[in-house]
Amino acid sequence: MTNDAPSGPVIRPVSTEEFPEYYRTLQDAFSADSHPDDRDNDLVVFEPERSLAVFDGDQIVGTAGAFSRQLTLPGRAVPVAAVTMVGVAPTHRRRGLLTAMMRRQLTEVFEGGREAVAALWASEGAIYGRFGYGLSTHQATLTGRTDRMRLRPGTDLTTTVLRQVDVAELPLLAGGMRERLRLRTVGWLDRPDRWWRFQFHAPERRGSGAGVMRAVVCEQAGEVTGYAAYQISGDWQPTGPEHKVRVHEMAAATAPARAATWSFLINLDLVRWIRASRRPVDEPLRHLVTDGRALGLSMVDNLWVRTVDVGRALSARCYAHEVDVVLDVTDDFCRWNVGRWRLSGDRHGAECARTTSRADLALSSTELGAALLGGTALSVLAAAGRVRELRPGILARASGAFATDRAPWCPDIF
Repeated sequence: MTNDAPSGPVIRPVSTEEFPEYYRTLQDAFSADSHPDDRDNDLVVFEPERSLAVFDGDQIVGTAGAFSRQLTLPGRAVPVAAVTMVGVAPTHRRRGLLTAMMRRQLTEVFEGGREAVAALWASEGAIYGRFGYGLSTHQATLTGRTDRMRLRPGTDLTTTVLRQVDVAELPLLAGGMRERLRLRTVGWLDRPDRWWRFQFHAPERRGSGAGVMRAVVCEQAGEVTGYAAYQISGDWQPTGPEHKVRVHEMAAATAPARAATWSFLINLDLVRWIRASRRPVDEPLRHLVTDGRALGLSMVDNLWVRTVDVGRALSARCYAHEVDVVLDVTDDFCRWNVGRWRLSGDRHGAECARTTSRADLALSSTELGAALLGGTALSVLAAAGRVRELRPGILARASGAFATDRAPWCPDIF
């Protein structure tokens, strides 16, 4: 494969032995001051064969990588290239290195034939649309004073038992429950044991104010039906404690487990504030408490998704109702996607193949990535001028077919 980088630099994977320099370049690119424990934690999940590094002589000046994960689409889970560790050294920016790495990475994903979809978390919102990634899901951060939060009268808590556990026990205790949830929660990734460790890595650091990572599980009839991982930051004021609980993750398989776990978190002794990040935008907690205004909600982007292979990506999911639409797709970065595709599907499955039929909708692969999980409606993209309706009335039906009943979201940082 030829390099797309300017003359001079070479792009190739790195070995585990080269990881420290690779990681240092990445940290420089983000102006980060990480702890050695963070580097070791990243090495636990690092896949050297899927890494890319730009070498200027013997110096690494650019990085990119991918993890081999599973992503839940509407109806089923599929392999996904979870793109990560993307950065260019400050001394080598504006030279086309990022474009070269992205082009090579997407070409390798396509030619590998395993993954039709790539996904990432974007450090800046203006970067990855250039490479065909669409804003696919959003996440919410909930904050508020716990003394204003009371569960609604009649909330069922009677069948639940809460038990404090070590966070290292969560994979064994709650892994099965989470896996069952994962297979029906659009946007979730699979989580092997090493990813549990990665997800809850939060070393205590002197002077940081963050406490140890704690965990609680909720049980019903002896079965784990919910859990939470959290930290408490101490804040002693002359007027009394103003501790804050930071909820890293909360998951529940039943309504009583959800209510009991949230009740535990908002009623912790000495805690006056709660902050729960990476939550779904339709988080039920706001409807569990008597005063929904007690919880402030801010929303930001979550996963950005790329349809690496349009035909296989659209064939991989199910649709809310029957749909038969011809898409005229443009793709300036992955030319193999360009052309007309006929998508036929329903709630049981779908097929998407090339066609010579007249197009119904015109859009780019970026819009398809945004709509793939159901979190960004085709009709909204059309209102922004990014999707064109070529056959009257087809837009509403196609947009509804892509929709999901709950907002998709991804709780896993990668």
